[in-house]
Amino acid sequence: MLIASSFFSSLQTWLRQRRRSIVAQFSTDRSANELEDNLSQLPTLARYQLFDQLKQLPSHPSYTEQLTADFDLIFKNWRVSQDSIDDWATGCNRNVWIVVSPSVANLANVIDAFLQSIIDDEAAQVPTYQGLPIQVAPAAARSDGQSLQQQLGSKESSERDREIVVIPCLEQYFLRSVDGLEGIDLLKERLIADSSRFWILGLGYVGWKYLQAIVALDTYAQKVTHLRPLSGEQLSAWIDPIVSNLDIRFESSSLSSKLPSSKINWRELYFNALSDESEGTDTVAIQLFLNSLQVVDRSGDAKAAEENESNRIQGYQLQAKTPRCPSIPALDGEDIYLLYSLLLHCWLTKQELAESLGQTPYQIERQLQTLRKTGVIEQQQQTLRLNPVYYPTVRTKLAGDNFAL
Repeated sequence: MLIASSFFSSLQTWLRQRRRSIVAQFSTDRSANELEDNLSQLPTLARYQLFDQLKQLPSHPSYTEQLTADFDLIFKNWRVSQDSIDDWATGCNRNVWIVVSPSVANLANVIDAFLQSIIDDEAAQVPTYQGLPIQVAPAAARSDGQSLQQQLGSKESSERDREIVVIPCLEQYFLRSVDGLEGIDLLKERLIADSSRFWILGLGYVGWKYLQAIVALDTYAQKVTHLRPLSGEQLSAWIDPIVSNLDIRFESSSLSSKLPSSKINWRELYFNALSDESEGTDTVAIQLFLNSLQVVDRSGDAKAAEENESNRIQGYQLQAKTPRCPSIPALDGEDIYLLYSLLLHCWLTKQELAESLGQTPYQIERQLQTLRKTGVIEQQQQTLRLNPVYYPTVRTKLAGDNFAL
């Protein structure tokens, strides 16, 4: 992946400008650790720019490999059943494949990358696989099933019109209410009645557990695939373009004096810790990686002086400290239900969130403001979601409060 050179140039310029003022700001009798702590915060703009680069990372290739391997077998079983004389019996439940990811993962991007890897002709206006058109259902209004009905059409597809239907974010077709499940009820009918379509359904873990409890969704599927957690080695390779461009180091100053540094693979230790803290979830790992970055003064480091000057940023070095999930602010019962709704649907507008809670937007406004201020909730335009960095902690909290997770 190519990282925008303008960002790195601006970051280097800022570091050059700040070096003298930072050094003058601290007296020489302060400890190295205290100085390091005071240098840990990058400017807000630089952090946002860096995060934008992290968001542009492609879907991890291991996801595509996992989905392709499962899809090949499942799709083959379905095609065999379609050609069988006893199609009415053997085709039952063979036409549905469910993909489950952590609820803060960008599953739509993962499925899109997978689809791009299997389509017959990327230049075609209508993507196909083995001659079957691929229809991807867009995000839809969640209060009813009309959008899904319109997308799929009122007629069942014939033998000549077999196709692959992909719903990357099934959570968008229902709200946590009786009326909201109309879209799911419609979908269940179509899954059973229309075996000439091959269905790929994607949803987050919390939504999966909810629909399991409500409609036993797995009984409609040939297979349910859970995305495997990313290992430290996989995360390291994935984020390497940014690490290399910024020459980020991973040595631990607090441990280097106690351990033989020459025999320690600091980068391996860091990414193994990142995998553990993020539970192998890509979006959580990205946030933790961003939060772990700090600027350290290496102008007096003899080892640094021996290195090529082009590999350092004018006496300063970007370093990643040990990744740690932040502690979650105090939450009351209403906060817990609100966060559960966000995880259940992955993302919601304020109106939709209020509807899912049986309240009005006015009633939840103060609550939302508090959660946004503490950083637990993120907002992009009109859309709200849980900040991924809090996902492991919130999920543990919900499980401890007897939510079905």
